[in-house]
Parts: sequence; structure tokens; C-alpha cells
Amino acid sequence: MEEYHKHLRSDDLRGKLLIGKTYHRPVLLGEVLEVLEVKAGEWYLDCTLGDGGHSLEILKKGGNVLGLDVDPEAIERTKGRLEGFGESGRFKAIQGNFRDIKNLVLQMDLADQKFAGILFDLGVSSLQLENPERGFSFGKVGPLDMRMDPTLAVTALDLVNGLNKGELYELFTKLGEEKYSRRLAEALVSAREVGPIQTTRQLAELAEKTLGRREKIHPATRIFQALRIAVNDELNALKEGLDQVMTLMEENGQILVISFHSLEDRIVKNTFNNWEEEGLGKVVTKKPITPSNLELRENPRSRSAKMRVFRML
Repeated sequence: MEEYHKHLRSDDLRGKLLIGKTYHRPVLLGEVLEVLEVKAGEWYLDCTLGDGGHSLEILKKGGNVLGLDVDPEAIERTKGRLEGFGESGRFKAIQGNFRDIKNLVLQMDLADQKFAGILFDLGVSSLQLENPERGFSFGKVGPLDMRMDPTLAVTALDLVNGLNKGELYELFTKLGEEKYSRRLAEALVSAREVGPIQTTRQLAELAEKTLGRREKIHPATRIFQALRIAVNDELNALKEGLDQVMTLMEENGQILVISFHSLEDRIVKNTFNNWEEEGLGKVVTKKPITPSNLELRENPRSRSAKMRVFRML
């Protein structure tokens, strides 16, 4: 992915300038802004703050933002990036999982605040992928961690070395949608007899040795996905977060969700359809919005992104 140096200057920030930082490039940024139609003075909720790319552009258009992120590193990094907006009271940030979204909003003294737009960007950020110590990428050598919140008790290391063959097969099948799950589970259990699987490279090499290069994607891609989803309980967190957002929306407010694999997208699609059937609003995107050819060329990691939008009545 092509990253960029973002220089921020804003008149209402008394000429503050952020220089020399390299930030994660937000996916579908233009499309998000087009859908939101940001209005000055309105509040917007960014449930997956990351490096603050989406929030920054909302703020520059005059909107106010409450940003959440489960990763404390992301919160601290983005607080620094958006410091001037924070000083002016237009940007607030809090660390926590969006499955606790209502309580987090209460903690920020915004109990009566309704939001004109709520955004979920469910992807793993470049900051997380490129830090080998986080263990998210098989392209980096690091421990099998994969926790977005470092206070979580269970890591990928625990699952890889603790689950039995049947449990590994079920995990890779359900959360990774891996058609060779049985073969991978058997290979992993056999390899553990020699010694524990401790690093991202060990696991990636095991997958490649077991399956070979059959597809364009690396053979470890889906099992890394499955482990990350399991460690962070991502699908249940998404369901619980979506269940709470309706009470936080103002009339005609919009909920935008950017997902990166079919399991997430299915949850979002079904939830939005159910809301429409219940008369709560309208599904704006009968088909998901996907990246343009230009974005795909500039940011290959955006290739699996799908955005769905729901508008409250």
C-alpha cells in the first residue's frame, strides 16, 4: 500500500502544523464523505478511529467527531495528530471496543448527543500490520499475538498451540472459510509434536508447505484471518455494536460500515435488511460500494473493501 506524509494546516487551529508523520491511508475516503454530506457543527461517531484519516476529513469539513478505538496505540497516535481539534473541543477520543459503544458515549459526557453519522471501518490498519510485535501479518516475523486490545487474555499463540485438531478445523472453516481446513489442522497438530508454533513465520511456512501456492493469495491468509477474528471476537463485537447504534442516531442520520470479508459483510447486510423490514429506515446501498480502479491501483489493500449504508427515518 502506498502511504503518504500528511501535512495538516487549519486556520481554526491557529496555524498548527503536523509534519513528518506517516499515516494509514483511509479506505473509500471520498465515498464516505460523499455519503455523509458533513454539516458544520454536527457530531459524527467514528467507531474505528485508527489513524484518524476519516475523522480528519470530517473535522476539516466542519463536523465534530467522537472517535473510538480498541487499540490504545491508535488512540494516542491520533490524539497527537488531531491535537488542535481536541483543544477546540471538536474532537474527542476514547479507548474501548465498539461492542460497549453506549457506555463509552456516556463516559464522554455525551449522553444526550445524537450523531448525524456513524462509521465503522472494520479493517486492520497499516500501523497494526506493519508492527511485527503485534503478530497480525505473515509478511512480518513476530510473535503470534493478534490482539487489537493488548489487555485481552487469549492470543493467537494460545489458540494455535492449545486447540485440538477438530477445534482448529472448525475455526479455520467457519472464520477463515478455508476449504483446506482439515489438512491444515492435521499439519499443525503434527508440527506441534516437535515443538510449539511460536511465530508468524513458522505458521506461514507451515501453511505454504502444506498447501503450496495454489492461489494468488498466500496460503496462510485465511487462517490468519480466522485466528485474528477469534482472538478479538470480532463478529460478536460487530453484532453487539450494531445493536446499540440506532439509539445514538439523529433523524435521517446514516450508519456506514466498511467490511473486508464476507462474514462481516453478511452480518451488516442482514442487519440493515432487518432494520428496513422493521420500518426503522432505509438501506441506501442495495449493492455495496467498492473502491474505484484508481484507489485499487494506489492502495491494493483496499481490494476487498465493501461499504454498506443505512439511513434512519
